[in-house]
Amino acid sequence: MTGTPLRLLTGIIAGLVSLAVVLLAPDRVFAGLTLLLLGWAAVEWFRLAGLAPCHVWPWVVATVLLAVGWQQLLPATALVWPMALAALVWLFLFAAQLRYRTTRPPLRPFWKRRLTGLLILPLFWLAIVEVHAAPHGPWLLLFGMLVVVVADSLAYFAGRAFGRHKLAPMISPGKSIEGVVGGLAGVAVLAAIGAVMPIFATTSSWLLAGWCVLVALASVGGDLEESRLKREAGVKDSGRVLPGHGGVLDRLDGQFAAMPLWALGLWQMQLLGL
Repeated sequence: MTGTPLRLLTGIIAGLVSLAVVLLAPDRVFAGLTLLLLGWAAVEWFRLAGLAPCHVWPWVVATVLLAVGWQQLLPATALVWPMALAALVWLFLFAAQLRYRTTRPPLRPFWKRRLTGLLILPLFWLAIVEVHAAPHGPWLLLFGMLVVVVADSLAYFAGRAFGRHKLAPMISPGKSIEGVVGGLAGVAVLAAIGAVMPIFATTSSWLLAGWCVLVALASVGGDLEESRLKREAGVKDSGRVLPGHGGVLDRLDGQFAAMPLWALGLWQMQLLGL
């Protein structure tokens, strides 16, 4: 099995496994399983950042220790600060991506790519673990992940049907402005559905919609950042662990940027129980 059927089968299996882990795993089990996922993503990131396989592991260990250290040492009420830091980092990265929309971006030094991974990867894990542990956390986390999936999927189809103006052709030639708009339209519908769900009963519909749109836009930044990293490394995929999809980074790129912002939004909407 190759091509689209293989890609579809892998996507279905990965989706079902992710759904089961998010909704059924106790908090500690969820944290442990996603920590393994974080470690694998770190392996791919630091390989793309120019490290030889034998030199990757100290950086992977540092990433995992930093994630666990933040989660253990920071009080729950201080979650807003690392999430705000993550949002600022991604805002900076997104601005840098758009700066080079029509000109080839310069190669960043290896140290800058590595430090970027060392910062954003642990913050992603911290966000999903803290959201999962909140009241109704599994459903809140699932909804946030679904925002990214809807934005990405509808952007793909809208881009293929209507795409005329490239978003950042020197980084990701396949992305179009029309595709992003199509993805945001789908997210708006999802937000309208979320507004009538019990978990958002105390939240303003407009506030929920606003955060969903911001999360969807952040996921675009995550996608572009990984595309830039792969271009700097001269590879098509971050790995081969997922047949037909590439590596873990290829599947989670949008989530890396979106989940810290989603956690920040849930905190602002007073849904984290802090």
